[in-house]
Order: sequence, then structure tokens, then C-alpha cells
Amino acid sequence: MSKKSKAGKVLAVGLIAGLVAVLVAVWKASKPIEDPWENEPLPAQPHQPAESREASVEEIREILEDDK
Repeated sequence: MSKKSKAGKVLAVGLIAGLVAVLVAVWKASKPIEDPWENEPLPAQPHQPAESREASVEEIREILEDDK
């Protein structure tokens, strides 16, 4: 194989790789950008009314004693 044909093959492979890189860059740039604030989740709502979540001092003491 001569040096000229080997250099031609290397040049052809380099051109193809460059073309693929350009096509990938163009494809990525053409994708739409998603707005992260477009679909904000709703604020968290308590599952129980505040009155039912309140505990008396005695209930808390019982829970703490059970953990010992």
C-alpha cells in the first residue's frame, strides 16, 4: 500500500467522523428546551386537619416512654 492511498483513507475517515460530529451537534441544538418551571408541582397539602394532628402532652410522654 502506498503512503498516498493510506493518507487518503485516513482523511476520508476523519471527514466522515467530523461530519457525524457536526450532525450530532445540530441534532442536539434543534431539540426543544424544556422549561423546568413549566410544570411546577402543587404545594403540599396536609392529609389531616390540624386539630387531628395535635397531640396532648400525655400522649407524647407515652410515645417517648414506649421508645425507651
